[in-house]
Amino acid sequence: MLLRLITSVFLLKIALNLPAQVRPLQGNVPLSGSVQLTDTLHPDFEPAVTTIVEQPKPASDLQNKKQQLHQKRIAQKGDVKKNDARGANAPLPEILKGFNGNNAQGTPNDNHLAVSNSGWIVSVVNTNVRVYDTAGTLKSNKSLTIFAQPLGNFTVNSDPRVLYDPDYDRFIVVFFTGINSSTNKIIVAFSKTGDPTGQWHLYQLPGNYLNDSTWSDYPIVSIGKHDLFMTFNQLKDGMSWQTGFRYSIIWQIDKLKGYNGDTLSFNYWSNISFNGKPVWSVCPVMEATAFTDTVAYFLSVRPSALQNDTVFLHTITNTQKSGNATLHTRMIKTTPAYGLAPNGIQPDGQQLATNDARVLHAIIHGQRIYYAQNSITPYNTAGIYLGSIENPASANPIVSGQIIGIDTLDLGYPALANVGTGPSDYRTFMVCGYVSEKLFSGTAAFYIDNNFNVSPPLLVKTGEGNINVLQDTVERWGDYSGIQRVYYEPFTAWLAHSYGRTFSSHGTWIAKITTSDTGSLASVKHFSPAAVKVFPNPVAEPPRFSVRFESPKGAHTLIQLTDMHGRVLYKLLEDYLKAGINEFSFNPNPLPNGLYSLQVIQNGAILLQEKIIKNQ
Repeated sequence: MLLRLITSVFLLKIALNLPAQVRPLQGNVPLSGSVQLTDTLHPDFEPAVTTIVEQPKPASDLQNKKQQLHQKRIAQKGDVKKNDARGANAPLPEILKGFNGNNAQGTPNDNHLAVSNSGWIVSVVNTNVRVYDTAGTLKSNKSLTIFAQPLGNFTVNSDPRVLYDPDYDRFIVVFFTGINSSTNKIIVAFSKTGDPTGQWHLYQLPGNYLNDSTWSDYPIVSIGKHDLFMTFNQLKDGMSWQTGFRYSIIWQIDKLKGYNGDTLSFNYWSNISFNGKPVWSVCPVMEATAFTDTVAYFLSVRPSALQNDTVFLHTITNTQKSGNATLHTRMIKTTPAYGLAPNGIQPDGQQLATNDARVLHAIIHGQRIYYAQNSITPYNTAGIYLGSIENPASANPIVSGQIIGIDTLDLGYPALANVGTGPSDYRTFMVCGYVSEKLFSGTAAFYIDNNFNVSPPLLVKTGEGNINVLQDTVERWGDYSGIQRVYYEPFTAWLAHSYGRTFSSHGTWIAKITTSDTGSLASVKHFSPAAVKVFPNPVAEPPRFSVRFESPKGAHTLIQLTDMHGRVLYKLLEDYLKAGINEFSFNPNPLPNGLYSLQVIQNGAILLQEKIIKNQ
C-alpha cells in the first residue's frame, strides 16, 4: 500500500501579548485513605456502565461541523491532488517488543501508561489499572472502583492518567468519578514507594470546587520538580461536552506531600481567559527529562474551529509552596492553520470520533516545546498537527507547525516522548491511532529527528476487527494515548494505544520502540517486527454478566445484588446515569455459587430485576 505523507512547515515570530497576571485560590485537602494493589480482601466485580444509545438531543455546532466535513470528504473523494510535499524522511521507528494490555469494559478505550527505572509498567484505561513487568507479565489487576474503594463506592470512573516521577521513583494516578456536580469527584493517588503493587496514598478533591453546578471532565496531567499539575474542563450539568463547557481549571499541588501521605496544599486556577473569554481545554506541558521548579507552561487552542491560527501560551511562575505563583496568558499566531478533523472511517463504514482539535499532549525539552493535536489534512482526512515553540520564555519565540497527513489513512489522538540524550537533543517519538476503509483501527508510531523531519508511520499493532459498541454511526476511538521515554535508556520508549479487536471491541497494545538514529549509541540491539515476542497473546479476560436497560431521563441509579429474600449483598454501582439505553456489566467470578437477584433502581423505584444463577 502506497502511503503518501504530507508535512507543511512554516516559521513565524510570536507577537508578545501579556495581560495582567492573575492569582489562584489556595487550599488544603487531607489524606483520604490508602490502598494496596495486591490486596485480595475485597471482591472485585469490575462494574462498568456504557450509554449505548443516548436520548436524541439538538445537534451541537460541533456535530454540524463534523457532518459538513464528512460530506465534503465524500464529495471530494479521489479529487484531492496527492503530491508528496515532504522533504527528507526521518528513519522508521523499530519495535523491540509488544503485548496485549488492559481491556476496557465499554467505550472509549482511553490509554495512558508510565514506566519506572526499575521496570514496572503501570497501564490504565477507563475501567482498570494494571501493573506489568517489562516482559509483559501481569503483576496486579484492579478495577478503578476497587482502587478507590477506601474513599467510597465510586463505580462510574473515567479518564485515568498515570505519571512516573524519576526524581523520586514514584507513580501518580489521576481520574474522576461521576458526571454531574453532585457526584463528581477527582481521585488522586500517589504510590508510597517505587513498587506500584504496594501501598498508595489516596486523596479526594471536589469536582465542583466553586459550587456552581459544573463538574470536572477530561484531566491532563504533568509534573515539575515540586508540583503536580492537573487541568480539567468544567461542564454544566445536563449538557454534553460539546455544548456544556464553561471554563478551564488548573490544580497546582505540592507533590512531595502526596508522596509522604501528608495534607495536600494546592493552588486552584479558574480564571483562565483571553480578552474576557474562557479558554477551552488547557494542556499542561510535560518536562521531558530535567524537571524545574520556577516555570510551568500550558497550551490551548480554538478546538472547535473549522480552521484557526490561534494558540494560547499560559505560564505559571513559581511553585505552590512559594505562595507567590502567578499565571498569565499570551496569544500565538501560527501558520499553517489547524482545523477540525473529520471522523475516521472503518472498513464497515462506521465512523470513529476524532472529537475536536484541542492540544492533546505537549512536552518541553531544553528550550523547545513540542505539541500535538488532531487536525484536518490537505487530503480531507483526519491527521495530526505537530507544533514547536522555540524559546517560549523569550520576548521573540519562534513557532513552527507541521500537518502530518496520509491520503490512505485517518490518524488520531497523538502523544509525544522525547528520547534524546541532552538538552539540545530533540529526537522524539509520536504514537497515535490509525484506521482506514481497508484497515481496522490500530496503533502507529512516528519518529521525529533533530531537524524536525518526520518518518513514515510504523504500524506497531494492526487491528483485528471493527469497533462497534454503540448503536449509532459514530463509535469512540479512545480520547488519548500513552507514551513515555525509558529514562535510563536513551532512544527507547514504551507506548499504549487502542486497537480494534475481533467481536467488535477495543483492545490495548503495549509496546517498546526504538530508533536506528542513535548517533554514538551504536550498541542498542534492534529487532525486526517479525521477531517481536508477544507476552501474552491474548490476555484471558474473565467472563462478564451484562444487562441493558433504558432510562427515560438522566437519573440517580443504584445497581445491586440481593439474595432471594431481598437482602442486599453487594452494591455494584451508584451514580447518575445519562438518559437512553445503558449497558451495565460486571465480573461474577468473586460471587460464591448460588442464586441472586440483580436490581436496577432509579430514583427509588425498581426499573429492572434479573435473576442470576452462579454455578461455577
